Parts: sequence; C-alpha cells; structure tokens
Amino acid sequence: MPTITAIKVQQRKATRVSVFLDRAFAFGLHQKVAQRFGLKPGLELSQRDVEAIQEGQAQQECFDKAMLYLSRRMHSRSELRRKLLKSEFGEAVIEVTLQRLADLNYINDAEFARQKLEHAQRKLIGQRRALVDLMKSGVKGEVARDAVREHFNQDEAKDNAQRLIEKSLPRLQRLDPVTAKRRLVGLLQRRGFDYDTIKPMVERALGGEDPCE
Repeated sequence: MPTITAIKVQQRKATRVSVFLDRAFAFGLHQKVAQRFGLKPGLELSQRDVEAIQEGQAQQECFDKAMLYLSRRMHSRSELRRKLLKSEFGEAVIEVTLQRLADLNYINDAEFARQKLEHAQRKLIGQRRALVDLMKSGVKGEVARDAVREHFNQDEAKDNAQRLIEKSLPRLQRLDPVTAKRRLVGLLQRRGFDYDTIKPMVERALGGEDPCE
C-alpha cells in the first residue's frame, strides 16, 4: 500500500497541508482533517483510507462554509441547506454538517424564529405576515406557528397596528374619508393584520363607512 512520506504545511494557506505518498504529492487537506485521521509519515493508506480522508475534507470544507454564513447572521436549517447546495456540496455531506451544527446549537430553528420575530415587530407587521416571513425563511410550519404564539401575541400585534396607523395619519388626512380609510385598511392588511382586528382601530382613527362594504 502507498505510504505517507511527508506532510508539509502549504505556504499560501497555513491551515492546509500537502500529503505525499511514496514521495509524490497525493492531495491537500485541512490540518484538522489530517489530525482527525492521525496522518503521519510512515503510515500506510489503502484506497478506502484515501476515500475516507477525502470525504472528511469535504465535510470540513462544508462546515467551514456554513460557519462563514453563520458568522454573518443566524440561519434556519432549511435556509442554510439551500445555500450549501448552491455551493455545490453533496447532499450527504450537507446533512452531516447540518446535524453537527445542530448538535453544537449553531443552528436552532426555534431560536432563529424568536430572533426573527423580535426584529419583525420593529417593522410594524401583523401576526399573519410574521408567520409567512418565518416560513419563507425555511422555518417549518409547526415551529413557526409555535414561535408566533409564544413570542408575538395579539396585544403586540395591536400595538404595531396602532403605531402604523398613527404613522400613516398625517398623509391620509389630506384625502377624503372613504379613500383614506380604504388605503389604510389596504396597508394594514398587506402588513399582515387581520381585518376583524383592525376594523375598530381604523374606525376610531378615521371614522366613516366601512370601505369593504
């Protein structure tokens, strides 16, 4: 079997090493992978050993890429999976990486949903819009619904609606009452507020007839 004759740190990237088999360059890999497989001069490697090492290198590269994404902001599991697929990592490698990240608590959809909802409330949106945005970000339906129930209650949604109404009033008051009311209802519904919730609030702010009747 081929024998490792040298392991040299690469000049351009000190975190990687070049492995030589029978005095000829064989492959490069991350130092962590070399350490994990216990590579050292004099060690014999079968073809199966080489394939396992290369698989370990692919997993290390995938993990490093995922950590780069996570260093910028938190991601849902599904969102991170899509990005890794776009980086052309194999599905099996990605699943191992995602499980490793989950075990380390670097990805946690419930916590991701909580943080996203915290940010969503600053954008003055309703519960329905918040739920849709979570699911678009890759949070599964039941996890997303649980997060909205726990971290974004009806009173908070009403507060958001009231603040949005107050913010919109100055420009709406220049319009006739029916048009102003219709535009305000449309704005609130696009932001994810239920009509039954906003109807009395709009009537208090602008009065007039129901624009949906």
